[in-house]
Amino acid sequence: MAMWKTPANAADDAVDDGDIRAALRTDDVRRALTLMMNRYGDEVYRFAYAMTHSYHLAEEVRQQVFVEVYRDLGSFAGSASLRAWVFGITRHRCLDIAKKHRRWTQRFKNQQPTDEEPDDHEPEHDLDRSRMAKILAHCLAKLAPAARDAVVLRYHQELSYDEASAIAGDNAGTLQQRVARALPALRRCVDAQLNAGGRR
Repeated sequence: MAMWKTPANAADDAVDDGDIRAALRTDDVRRALTLMMNRYGDEVYRFAYAMTHSYHLAEEVRQQVFVEVYRDLGSFAGSASLRAWVFGITRHRCLDIAKKHRRWTQRFKNQQPTDEEPDDHEPEHDLDRSRMAKILAHCLAKLAPAARDAVVLRYHQELSYDEASAIAGDNAGTLQQRVARALPALRRCVDAQLNAGGRR
């Protein structure tokens, strides 16, 4: 399971939501939710992790997202794709969590406790992938929030600029410009981290 895919692969992995829409037409909300959780659950988690840099917060976001999806699925208007709708909810829950943690930090003026899970033994072939994922997460965190959103929506979630625009609430051209400006900075950061041995 690749953590980062290129948008070129997005067309190959295009998801047909016909089965979900069929379940909704027959008012089988539980089946539609189950299908959506199976189809989008891992992607929602990866997106939330890319935004929060925390396994625990990413899991919390995933749970909140599917509670909201269940609550609102019966009234889904269908004006956007189901995927864009789910990731719009995910993005907003990530922003809520970030705001909550900023308030916590300001209130107590302490470092937030790290909730990194202990590294268990990883197979050797996964070390490079794991190292690169950590470097990417570190470098993404250095980007401005708007640029990070645009890059994650485009490359991590493989959304078109139009879909990302519907989620982010910005023009597609603006998002494209943010990505174009962020990629060189991201590339420099990754190169510097690789040359430094991946140490922060």
